Amino acid sequence: MQVMPEISSGQSSTSVPADVILAKIRLGEKVDYDHIVVTGHLSSDRLALTAKQILRIPFEVKVGPLDRPITANSSISITDSWIAGDVDFNNMIFNRPVSFKNTVFANNSSFKGCQFNGEATFTGSGFGGIADFQKSRFLAKADFSRAVSLGPAIFFDTQFDDSASFSQSDFYNISSWWGAKFAGPVSFSGSWFNDYVEFIETQFSAEASFDEAHFLGPAYFSGAIYSSLATFNGTRFEIEATFMDADFAAPVEFTNTVFNGTIGFSSAEFKEIASFGEAQFNRSAIFNESKFYKPAEFSRCRFGDSADFSSSQFNQDCNFNDSTLSGRANFQGAKFLEYADFSGTQFMDDANFSCTMFDGPADFSRSMFEKNASLFDAKFQKNAHMESCRIGDLNLTKARYPWIFLHWDSIGNFESDEDAYCCILKNYDNLGWLQDSRDCSSELKRKGFS
Repeated sequence: MQVMPEISSGQSSTSVPADVILAKIRLGEKVDYDHIVVTGHLSSDRLALTAKQILRIPFEVKVGPLDRPITANSSISITDSWIAGDVDFNNMIFNRPVSFKNTVFANNSSFKGCQFNGEATFTGSGFGGIADFQKSRFLAKADFSRAVSLGPAIFFDTQFDDSASFSQSDFYNISSWWGAKFAGPVSFSGSWFNDYVEFIETQFSAEASFDEAHFLGPAYFSGAIYSSLATFNGTRFEIEATFMDADFAAPVEFTNTVFNGTIGFSSAEFKEIASFGEAQFNRSAIFNESKFYKPAEFSRCRFGDSADFSSSQFNQDCNFNDSTLSGRANFQGAKFLEYADFSGTQFMDDANFSCTMFDGPADFSRSMFEKNASLFDAKFQKNAHMESCRIGDLNLTKARYPWIFLHWDSIGNFESDEDAYCCILKNYDNLGWLQDSRDCSSELKRKGFS
């Protein structure tokens, strides 16, 4: 994490009144300053005055609010500087590049409803108060990398037509990109979000990177749309996060991501490859009613609490191999239309696969079920592979399968009805597993079934 840029009025910086800068903007002159302290307030309302009036009329004399946008034809560069007063550039149109690189906005700064026609550079800038860019539009590159925001950062309904960067930035207060639109690539890689952050209904039309970002407060991505590659590799979510109803129309990567709070993907749609390989879910992971249209990768994941995939649908291969689920695993009503790989997976608590449909091969070989494994009313259209599997309690009541490769001595307790006993006994006979058949038949008689 960063701190505010170390620029202060105590350094050898020239003081420049805000009205001098405003007068230059009013005249369309180039604004080019480095290592200055801007005294007074920068307000677009004063641009309704002439340049002479700006310099003559004190700021305390109120100027009526404008009913039209103010156009700035000046290129503006105020770098490595300190702006001591408020900045209020609401509804301005900046026709030329704007740069506040490494500049501190000591108080509130508002660029609400602005249009930036040239590049907008806020690299390394510091915002001591509210930073408000809501409903603004950036038609060229927007760079907020390495910026520090101590107050709320507001980008509600903001539109970015070109590339945007917020990489390596620090947000110490709430931050919002609710409804923002990113037409070009955007990066939040390596940024720290120390408070509540929201990307609700945000639209990412090009590549979006959140790699190695840290979310220390709640993070909300509900209803967000990702039309291109989205990456969250190595990202850490310390508190709850939700991607409920998110639409991933392109590949998404959560490889080596750490979720230390509850994570929700309820009703999310993954229309391309979804990669969660080696992710750590240390609290509840909720994927109920989610849809995976292309391969889903959950290999070598660690689920430290409950995992809910109930009523989810996997249209292509899905891979949970060698994962560990320490809490209850709920796949009730899930649909696996292609290959389902749970080989080597460890279920440390109850695993519920009741009413689950396996249209493709199901591989549970080498897996371990420490407690109850419920396959009640599960439907296997193809073979169920459970070689070298260990199960505490197994419920196969009403389950249907062509072949199930599960040795009888792999089952601790067969907690199923008489029909289930008869089905698995017939399965052993068909496989020619004589010892398994004898053991199963003996247990069937011991329980008094005919």
